[in-house]
Amino acid sequence: MSAMDAPAQLAAEQLLQRVASGDTNAAAEVLTHSSEWTGRTQRTPKSEQLVTAALNSPDLHIRQAALQAEIALDGVTLDQAGVTYVKSVLGNPQQHTWALWMLGALANRGIDTDHNAKVIETYLADPDVTVRAASVDALGIVATDETVPMMLDRFRNDPSPVVQERAACGLAQSGMYTQGQRITASKNLVDWLDDSLLTQQQQGWAVQALSDISGQHFGNDAAAWRRWSDGIK
Repeated sequence: MSAMDAPAQLAAEQLLQRVASGDTNAAAEVLTHSSEWTGRTQRTPKSEQLVTAALNSPDLHIRQAALQAEIALDGVTLDQAGVTYVKSVLGNPQQHTWALWMLGALANRGIDTDHNAKVIETYLADPDVTVRAASVDALGIVATDETVPMMLDRFRNDPSPVVQERAACGLAQSGMYTQGQRITASKNLVDWLDDSLLTQQQQGWAVQALSDISGQHFGNDAAAWRRWSDGIK
């Protein structure tokens, strides 16, 4: 763990306070300057609270700043050396979840995106449900067009309800996808609403995801969801 520079930590947390409150100018500052925090700041309960609040923002720009802040606070450099370090700890079971998340964050910020996504993808078939769930969370952070089918596949075909729900949430709200990417995913979810191969629980998550994506509330009315989907340009 890096040593904490108290003034730098204070400045970072003050800026994150503004980001968490929805200040897009502060988000731009983080995206421009957060690499200067690396090695001088740390993740603290306060920073964690602020980053989490920003990651839950509906504004993608705010969420991107939160990702980049977390990378810096964890002492990971925003470059290939950072990727190499994260991959070096990926085999440690105690750091597995963190490493997968961090690979996703680095990929989202444009660092070795395609390769990182492929590394994460290899863990989607892990026998440990917690690893698969962490992999789905990480792919939702990568949020490239290529990861959308992977997320849909895990929602439909993973044997664990935990993973299924994470995939639905990542596509609908908690991931880093654009609205256009979410709309693309929604067309599959609509098609599956009355699919007898899906469990009632999966259909419920599909409805919740569609409501989050669309802002519409048609419940289990598959016909209404199809009319909505057909009406999208």
